[in-house]
Amino acid sequence: MKKGTTLMELLVVVGITAILASVTFLSLFGARRQNDLNGATQNIVALLREARSRSVAQDSGTVWGVHFDNVAIPAFYALFKTAYNSSNTVGYYSLPVNVRYATANFSASGTLDVTFAQISGIPSASTSVTLQLFSTVGPALEANVSRASSGKIFFDDFNRQSL
Repeated sequence: MKKGTTLMELLVVVGITAILASVTFLSLFGARRQNDLNGATQNIVALLREARSRSVAQDSGTVWGVHFDNVAIPAFYALFKTAYNSSNTVGYYSLPVNVRYATANFSASGTLDVTFAQISGIPSASTSVTLQLFSTVGPALEANVSRASSGKIFFDDFNRQSL
């Protein structure tokens, strides 16, 4: 009897290794997509809270807000004071390349400004901003950022959590 590995055994091992590597890669890719969506949503919530906080504190003696832009590539959101323009913009943040706005409150080629009243922090409009992952692989995932008329900001990811 000869000792050694046959070609068939080698092919089986290579095949099993390839299948395990594929499954691992797809799992990590899916987790990365979900992390991009969650990260963008949490950053928007934090920026909305910052704008509200600065308005309540009357920072710079003016209202503060967040500008959502679906026209530019990549889509972005920005913190501004008084009114949105380049000289009043305090922070500019791009969405991850696989995340887009998917909301009825502004069109696919539109913009939305949300400002907060001084002292009370009431938003200019009770609105929602929905983010969506887009990809040719897997189902679309969505997260929703909304504000009640009280100014409280919520993050929805199939579970309502007050942030």
